[in-house]
Amino acid sequence: MGLLILLPLAGCGKPAPAGTADQPPSKSFSSGSYSDVGPRWSHDGQRIAFLRSFMDHRRQLSVADSQLERPLALLESELLCPDRSYRASRESYCSSDALSWTPDDRKIAFERIEWFTFEDGERLPGTGLWTFDTSSGRVAPLALHPKRYASLFYYYHTPEWSPDGKYLAFIAEGIHGQRSLCTRAISAQKPQEMRPRFDNYEDSDWAAWEPLDEDAPPGRRAALVFRQSIRRSYSVPPTETLRRITPGGVKQEDAGEMWRVNNRDYRLPTWSTRVADRPISLRVGQPVWSPDGETLAFTLTPDANDYSRYEIWTLRRSDRQAQRVSTPNAGAFAPVWIGNGQIGCLSPQGTRYAVLLLALSAGSVRSLGSIGSADCDWSPDRSSIVWADPPNSQLANSDEPTTLHLFKTGRRVPKS
Repeated sequence: MGLLILLPLAGCGKPAPAGTADQPPSKSFSSGSYSDVGPRWSHDGQRIAFLRSFMDHRRQLSVADSQLERPLALLESELLCPDRSYRASRESYCSSDALSWTPDDRKIAFERIEWFTFEDGERLPGTGLWTFDTSSGRVAPLALHPKRYASLFYYYHTPEWSPDGKYLAFIAEGIHGQRSLCTRAISAQKPQEMRPRFDNYEDSDWAAWEPLDEDAPPGRRAALVFRQSIRRSYSVPPTETLRRITPGGVKQEDAGEMWRVNNRDYRLPTWSTRVADRPISLRVGQPVWSPDGETLAFTLTPDANDYSRYEIWTLRRSDRQAQRVSTPNAGAFAPVWIGNGQIGCLSPQGTRYAVLLLALSAGSVRSLGSIGSADCDWSPDRSSIVWADPPNSQLANSDEPTTLHLFKTGRRVPKS
């Protein structure tokens, strides 16, 4: 007889509005106190979407112009999820929470609370994904759980649109931190029809779509790269992998492993210079494709919680060869391409973060200045970085337009 595991079924109906009992206690602040978090530029560089965070644990989807002079609330403030923090900082070993603009900049994908009611009457707050149409003001479901839900991934977050807007990738997370990748074909699947991609290890995240290839044959599907960790037993070293899939693809080349590394590999002298006296807990993350789609940049660290040990690596599509491009063990994360030959990134610098420029051909590292937090986003032309105050900063009031800031990088990539 096999072992039968029974899971309580949870219904995702429309419960009564959340009351004060659904929110944890907090200090009292004036009703106008807020901080703005999670900024994301539109693809045309004209607008910045963000969440206005109030001290009663509510969030408000908002948008501002590129100079942060005219912020506008798009929806009423609402409770997001009292049981899970909104983690928008790029200083993160797992996929950060984020808003996401559709490729045509018409809609914004965002998280919204989704209640689960179990057979014994207990309720659990999770999150689903919705879109806000900036032209019509219409709010529509994007990825929701079915009404009778028997899995354990209650939190949907980090939406990522394919370049053609036909697919959506996002992360499904459980209450114990397990994660799995989900994809939705927008025109072929309903919001409640998604299922997490099979992952026996329940440790997948960091989805990154490949850029569109203008010379690709008609009908070619969008491809997605993501991180998957493999942890079998104490006798087999934990392994980090980068994998590629093509949603809906059936050919062998549509999916497969691109690269892998484990603790034993990382101990080799050619990989790192400071591992002998410190424990190794490898972590791969933050993949991002170069504009020409030929090179993948990502982070690799022997200690997921020590950001001073993060390194930036690149992987060439042609030969699958990886190499470190940042200074060893100097702390570099959150890579972003500036053209095809340079990478911008962040590095811990006391209570601030240095903005670094890595010139790949010259092998040089240059500091462009610093910003106050890793909750940030580069503008599409790379000339500016919008960043949010750290959580412990002084709160703003209703007399100030926003708590977001702009940092001028002195760089600019011409529009293609």
